[in-house]
Amino acid sequence: MLTTTNMPPQVLQSFDELLLSTPTPNLIHSIPAMKRRMPSNGGTTLRMSRYDRLPTSPVPLGNTGVTPPSVDAERVDIDVRMQFYGQWIAVSEQVTLQVQDPVLTSLGIRLGASMRETEDELIRDMLAGTAAMINCVGGVSGDAPTELAESDISAVISTLVGYNAKSVAQTIPGSTQIGTNPIRNSYVALCHSNMTQDLENIAGFTYASAYPSQANIKPSEWGSVKNLRFFVSSEGSVTKNASAKGNDIYNIFCCGMEALVMANQDSYKGHFRYNPPNIAGGPLGLYCSVGWKMPFACGITNDQWVLNLRATLYA
Repeated sequence: MLTTTNMPPQVLQSFDELLLSTPTPNLIHSIPAMKRRMPSNGGTTLRMSRYDRLPTSPVPLGNTGVTPPSVDAERVDIDVRMQFYGQWIAVSEQVTLQVQDPVLTSLGIRLGASMRETEDELIRDMLAGTAAMINCVGGVSGDAPTELAESDISAVISTLVGYNAKSVAQTIPGSTQIGTNPIRNSYVALCHSNMTQDLENIAGFTYASAYPSQANIKPSEWGSVKNLRFFVSSEGSVTKNASAKGNDIYNIFCCGMEALVMANQDSYKGHFRYNPPNIAGGPLGLYCSVGWKMPFACGITNDQWVLNLRATLYA
């Protein structure tokens, strides 16, 4: 009798044409950023400017005919420098000839994801290195900083309001749907996904699923507390072993409108390159290459409108 023991299949593998999903993080750090474009042939630096507030004039001119003194107008310039980034993969021509799945198509998708993740990482690291820091002090862990508490959130909101930072997300009015809560006009808070449990433990936390309207809700939004809406990512900012007790510190970037900027270059926002074997593969054309290249710049445009609220996790 023939069985699979004495008559095995000639090939022991079967190929499933549907590829499995590649784990990718939420890209959250560009959410509050202004999008700007640097013109071609415009140099290496994008300069943005704003004028400071003018003083008020509460004193009436009266009937003396005396002209009051003029006031000075002050302008602030913010520069971001354009840099180029890129990545490429060499692919043997034998791979494209013999492997069952469409390798170049799959690699193109992965390279595109790599480019966007690079943008996200550049903004994250810029914020971690330059944003003004506030340590959480309202927790009960005894660490420095402590875990996130409602009082810490209130302090950040009060600071941003005091600096006249405008909210990023508008009010979501209440509705008659059971289990929903109205959402205030809010600033954006960007943090690591490890903080989700601590967020849920804060009094007044509202899950994004409990918003009265689900229109324009991003998958990365976890929920809100008072006037802060929290977005989470596995690539959120963490400073390792930096607390007073040697625990990881999680950086929560709390941003108002126009607090930061990301810039690309006209006609060259993101460039995908494919070089066939006769160009990339040497004398015998042994391999092709695929890759991406992009110019990118980012920076804080108002130091008072973005704060790094630093917290540890509740043990």
